[in-house]
Amino acid sequence: MPFVSRFPFRAAAFSQILLLAATFLLTFGPVHAQTPLAATQQATTSDQAETGPAADNAVIAPLLEVLKDEAARQELIEALENTTADTVEGDAEATEPEAPATLAEQLAEWTKTAIDQTLDIARKFAADLSGLASLFDGSVETDWRQLTAELLPLLATAAIAVALYALARRVFRGALAAPRARLAGRGILAAVGLVALHVLAEILALAIGYFAAGALAATLFGPGSVTIYQTLFLNAFLVAGVTAIIIRTVTGIVDGDYPLLRRSPAMRQMLRQRGIRLSGLLVFGIAFVVPATNALASFTVGRSVRVVIYTLAALYAVKAVRALSSLQQEEANKPTATRPEPEEEGDAAVDEALPEPVQSAFMQIWPWIAYLYVAASYVIALSRPAFFVDFVGGATLKTAAALVLGGLVLRASGYLSTKTIHAPSFLPLDKQAFSSRLTSFVPIILRVVWLLVALSILAVVLDAWAIVDIGAWLEGERGSALVAGLTSSLIIVVVCIVVWAVAASWIDHRMETAQGATRVSARYRTLYSLLKNAVTVALVIFGGMIALSELGIDIGPLLAGAGVLGLAIGFGSQKLVQDIISGVFIQLENAMNVGDVVGAGGITGVVERLTLRSVSLRDLSGVYHIIPFSSVDAVSNYMRNFAYHIEEVGIAYKESVEDGKAAMHEAFDRLMKTTHKPDILEPLEMHGVTGLGDSAVLIRARIKTAPGKQWDVGRAYTELVKEVMDERDIEIPFPHTTLYLGRDKQGRTDELPIRMENAGAKKESGE
Repeated sequence: MPFVSRFPFRAAAFSQILLLAATFLLTFGPVHAQTPLAATQQATTSDQAETGPAADNAVIAPLLEVLKDEAARQELIEALENTTADTVEGDAEATEPEAPATLAEQLAEWTKTAIDQTLDIARKFAADLSGLASLFDGSVETDWRQLTAELLPLLATAAIAVALYALARRVFRGALAAPRARLAGRGILAAVGLVALHVLAEILALAIGYFAAGALAATLFGPGSVTIYQTLFLNAFLVAGVTAIIIRTVTGIVDGDYPLLRRSPAMRQMLRQRGIRLSGLLVFGIAFVVPATNALASFTVGRSVRVVIYTLAALYAVKAVRALSSLQQEEANKPTATRPEPEEEGDAAVDEALPEPVQSAFMQIWPWIAYLYVAASYVIALSRPAFFVDFVGGATLKTAAALVLGGLVLRASGYLSTKTIHAPSFLPLDKQAFSSRLTSFVPIILRVVWLLVALSILAVVLDAWAIVDIGAWLEGERGSALVAGLTSSLIIVVVCIVVWAVAASWIDHRMETAQGATRVSARYRTLYSLLKNAVTVALVIFGGMIALSELGIDIGPLLAGAGVLGLAIGFGSQKLVQDIISGVFIQLENAMNVGDVVGAGGITGVVERLTLRSVSLRDLSGVYHIIPFSSVDAVSNYMRNFAYHIEEVGIAYKESVEDGKAAMHEAFDRLMKTTHKPDILEPLEMHGVTGLGDSAVLIRARIKTAPGKQWDVGRAYTELVKEVMDERDIEIPFPHTTLYLGRDKQGRTDELPIRMENAGAKKESGE
């Protein structure tokens, strides 16, 4: 077969081409070619579904006969060429753009698709339900003896788990009665702690019921006798219990108190009861009943049971939504005076921040959203069970978590809005003005928080239900830039508000509490007023520009306009403006006063004069220095509140460190008996050994003194340290020199050509 061996494909794959060529030759070809081609067609048609050597031989044998006949071979080649041309023309026609479908055609197509899918779901529903009939028509054999044998351990395990869980809950709740009485009404932190204690108690009770039931089942029926059905029940029991704890926490786990959900007690109670029942039905049905039915009966019966469970859950959910909607309508129709008031002041603040039309619209449409969700979930559960568990379940959990977290943020912001903002006591501010300024922004902040929470919840819901890929958008360049810019702008605005309130309150405090002719003057009051206005204008302009730039808005034209004005002023009086501005801020900060000893511009001295442009210092040598404020990078004031004298004493290495410390303490005790005692604010602060010098061990201590008294106290203390060291014969070393006489190769010591004599004896002898 030289022809076939030259091509890397199988004859069975080539049979389709031969079939087409044979059909053409049978119709239009010569008579002498019909017999082998007919045989080829018959062999190819009969072997369409066959594979292996037999099928290959059935195709190759007629092919060889066709190829041996020159006329038939030529006709086959022509037929293949014509077929290829027709195929190319057909592909070209197929690639031509079709006319767009009309709206009527699109509606017809959509309607047909919807009807087909509905019929498919109905047929699948009927087919799934038909599995229940197999239990009674004998098509499924059920081992009732095995079922009875498995039922007793299962019932025992269930009874033990439920009983232990109920008993543990009762015991733990009784133990929490005393903490609840002590923590009730003690504030937000006490409420959070109480809720945490009840959640922990619920978790411990559930763990006791779960693990103790498993352990008792293994003990009663043997370690190897715990069946898969008992395990399925315990797992479903655990999941249902955790779900119930979450629902109770949201609706008020402390006997209905301290709920995360801001609804009336009656609505929370109904939601708690209906939610726990519905979740229990779904969890036990899908996680226990369906797998057990699959194992005991068949998968067909299990699918039928699953459909029944989903149907019951959907009906119960619709009933629960109707009950909640009716209860909400009843509460809304009550007179305003009889409506339940918000449980906390923060709830009222949040209600005032939320627009009334928005609240009313949401209350009207939420039941229809719930009905739509139940219907869609039911259809998906029937048609695509795996998709329902994976996608719908996950999306539902994400949506619920977003709603709960959003509600918590709103309640926390509302609670914080009811608290009075107090300035720290150590800040020199007008406390009342500071509180009133910040409180005036609370309603605006609450509205912004509400808007951000609503947008965040909407984004999470859209992303969870795969309507819009918010995650991909946030990871993209535009999304991340927008979120970062918005966050930065909000932070900048908040910081500007706080800075403005602090600055304005500080200026008010300085103007009200300033005393003395030096500080209370027309110049000072004018400066304070100008400064307050300047701070406000600067924060509005610069804060607004920075916030706009963070949002991606081009502020170049604004900066250009401001730059022209600044350039004109700067060229004329750059140095003078710098001196005055620096001086104003240094004086407003009260960095120095007349009579203070300060260091400024690299010079230390007593402040003798202060102006808007410069400071005048008199140093220790009596030199008078005038320093412009533009040259002052830092001010070191030695006379503010308190000062320290640092005493560092060196003792010889042969002396004991403890003796040195004791001597320094004794010197301090003597100092406290002198006239310097009123200037000493605290006991001696011993730091200990701070270094090992070339000839001394350094011991450091520190004395806290009144401002400006550190020099007098230090001089007196140094004298006393020297006095005590001499009395205790503790050497304060001075530099020593040690001579070393080397040795030669024979070990002899070198001799110095110096004669040591007694200088005193020489003087007496008159030499």
